[in-house]
Amino acid sequence: MEAVYRFNELFMEPPEEFEPFFEDILNGFRKFFLFKSAVDVGIFDMLKEPKTLHEIESKTGFNNKILFLFLENLVKLGLLRKDGDRYVNSEMADKFLTDSPYSQLYYVRNAMESSLIWLNLPKALKGEQTRFNIENFFSQRIIHSLAQNSLLGELQSTVKLISSLNFFRKARKLLDLGGGHGLYSIAFTMLNENLKAYVFDLPDVVEETKKYIRKYNARRVDVIPGNFFTDELGEDYDIVFSSYNPGGKRAELIPKIWRCLKNGGIYINRQCFPESDIDLADLHWNLWNFGIEKGLKAYTFEGDLSLEGYINALEDTGFEILNVFKMKDDVKMIVARKL
Repeated sequence: MEAVYRFNELFMEPPEEFEPFFEDILNGFRKFFLFKSAVDVGIFDMLKEPKTLHEIESKTGFNNKILFLFLENLVKLGLLRKDGDRYVNSEMADKFLTDSPYSQLYYVRNAMESSLIWLNLPKALKGEQTRFNIENFFSQRIIHSLAQNSLLGELQSTVKLISSLNFFRKARKLLDLGGGHGLYSIAFTMLNENLKAYVFDLPDVVEETKKYIRKYNARRVDVIPGNFFTDELGEDYDIVFSSYNPGGKRAELIPKIWRCLKNGGIYINRQCFPESDIDLADLHWNLWNFGIEKGLKAYTFEGDLSLEGYINALEDTGFEILNVFKMKDDVKMIVARKL
């Protein structure tokens, strides 16, 4: 009987789904490390100008055969172009993977490094999350990544929308709550010559903020070191702007924000309010921690309110909702006035 079973096993038609399914997974893994290795060895800085295989080999000392296969696969991936026997960056690589104004290298390196946390998934299943120090996490890992990524359109669209609203031109004092890199404050002060902006964030973080202030020569942007969970925020602000900060959906921070605004002052809060089904981003979000208990969905924390719950909490505290703008994906931007 067993022999018959073994005979049938050898000659029956196998299911067709598994092999392409698994090959797709393997190819994703291979492309990830192809891309990561290209960034790690600095190939895109090297190929701003066309070079032959021999020139690249002479410059790097890399193995000829592996280097050739490496470069040819980067061409197939669309990151390099081949002009005769010379390799050169594609337009995308030149714009985003070198030291251009739109460089995404901080973002790419951080995203790739954080993806390696998936190797610890078996430990995470046992409750052993990767942990980071909160100040080091934001000042050393995240701030420059977020700054670069914001320049891919999110900063521009947000600033354009806010600057078009009636209250913006009249504002004289703005608080950028958990503002990190400070690029929003810098842009706001460029568009309103009478506006003074203050970036409020953790002490180690605002040391990095100062670098962006100097880079853009932003004379009307200053920093306030502090912790918005425990410290007061100041007073007499015309606008409080908050974007993706960890307290942006917590009810307990709303009275503190209300107190720091002038009567009639504006609170602008841009946050992700997830509505989609569970996916890989949610699992990735929960593989690591920086000391604040997270929620089930990506970019959420324990104690976060839903969009409806947050709006109700604003109104209960004494805010009038002026508008809720739908931004990209699950992101909403709430604009409220202090009554």
